Amino acid sequence: MGEGDIAQLEKLLPLADKYGLAYIVAFILMIVLMVLLRAIVKGNLVPREMLDRAEEDRDRLQAILDKERSEFMQPTLDVLKKLKIDHTEDRGS
Repeated sequence: MGEGDIAQLEKLLPLADKYGLAYIVAFILMIVLMVLLRAIVKGNLVPREMLDRAEEDRDRLQAILDKERSEFMQPTLDVLKKLKIDHTEDRGS
């Protein structure tokens, strides 16, 4: 235990004697619970199952978007390939 810890403990002991140890422990526990609740609400603390499910959903939706994007862009790619072939044939002649 460092000097700072001992000094802090010396400040807390008179409070524990005056108000009772149960009140101080309950107050500290309430602060810890509020911090945990705030972390959960802000999304900093997420259960592993929810995180895994969100990642699976994201991957599934990304695959759907990639498929739609490739289907949408295919005609444009075909035109560009034809232009590239035509351009190389013009140079060769």
